[in-house]
Amino acid sequence: MKSFDRITAAVRFEKTDRMPVFSHIYGIAARIKQIPLKDYLNSGELLAICQLEAWRRFGYDGVTAFADNSLEAEALGSKLSYNDDAYPHIDQYCLNDIHDWKTLSIPDPEKDGRMPVIVEACRLLKDQAGDETAVVGTVQGPLTLAGQLLGIEKLIYCIVDHPEEFRNLLNFTTRVMINFGKSLLKAGAHVIHIFDPSSSCSVINRAVFKEYILPNLIRAFREFKDDGDPICWLNITGQTEPILDLFPETGADLFNIDYLVPISTAMKKLPHHCINGNIKPFSFISEDERTIRREAKDILEETSHRRGFILSPGCEVPLESKVGNIETLIK
Repeated sequence: MKSFDRITAAVRFEKTDRMPVFSHIYGIAARIKQIPLKDYLNSGELLAICQLEAWRRFGYDGVTAFADNSLEAEALGSKLSYNDDAYPHIDQYCLNDIHDWKTLSIPDPEKDGRMPVIVEACRLLKDQAGDETAVVGTVQGPLTLAGQLLGIEKLIYCIVDHPEEFRNLLNFTTRVMINFGKSLLKAGAHVIHIFDPSSSCSVINRAVFKEYILPNLIRAFREFKDDGDPICWLNITGQTEPILDLFPETGADLFNIDYLVPISTAMKKLPHHCINGNIKPFSFISEDERTIRREAKDILEETSHRRGFILSPGCEVPLESKVGNIETLIK
C-alpha cells in the first residue's frame, strides 16, 4: 500500500498491509539535513526538502507542512526571538488586554508573517510526494493561539474575570485557524491537523473545554470538511482523559493520544474512531533503541485486536532525539 492509502484505510477502520506509523518529525528534519533551524523555519523550499528527505530516509507515513507554535501569533503581531538552532519564543505578546482583540485583523496566509512559508511548503510537498503519502497541514488551535497573543496565564484568568471577551477572542482565533487551514487545503493538504495543547486538562478543566473550546472545534472541522473533505486530525497533547468522550463531537476523524493517557483508556473511550500514539517523546532522547523497540511492540500488541490505530510518539519528536531511536520506531 502507498503511505496515503495506509493512513486513509486506518482512519476508515479498514485493513492495512502493516500498522501505519506517523513520526511527528518536524524541526529535527532540519538537524538531520544539517540545516540551521532558523533557515528551515523561514523557507518553504527548505522545509519541504527536509521533510521529504526525512520521509524517504525513515519510511513513515506522512509529511507535514508546519514550522513552530508561534507562527500564527507572529503573523498577528506578537514579537519573536530567533536562534539559529532552537525554536523561536515570544518576547512580546501583541495584546496587553483581552479587550484589545478587536484591533486585530485576520492575517492573509499568502502575505502575512511566515504563513506563506507554510503554504509554499504545502504546495511543494503535494507536488513532490502527494500521490505517495499524506500531506499534513498543521494549524494552531483556538486556545493555544489565544494564549500566544495575550499570554496563557493572563488568558486563563480571563475565563473568570472576562468570560464574554474570552469567548470573543476564541471566536477570533478560530476564524484565523479556519482561514489558514483552508489555504493549506487549497495548497494540497490531505490532512488538516489542529494542534491545541493548551486545551488539555493539564491547563483547563472539562467544563471550560466543553463550553468554550468544543463549539469552535466543531465549527472548524465542519468548515474544513465542507471545503475539501480532508482527513481531520485533532491533537491535544497532555492529559486528555477527562475529555476524550467529547472528542467525537468535534467531527474529527483522528485523535492524537499523548503518553499521559493509556492507550487502553483511549480505545475504550473512542472505540469507533481512529487514534494515534503514544510513545513518550522524551524517550527518543533519554532511552536506547532497545527501550523504543519494547515500547513500540507493547503498544502494537495492545492495539492488535482492533483497526483504526496509527503508531506514533505522543507529540513531536524532540530536536535532540537520537536518530537510531527514530529508525527503531519505524522498524
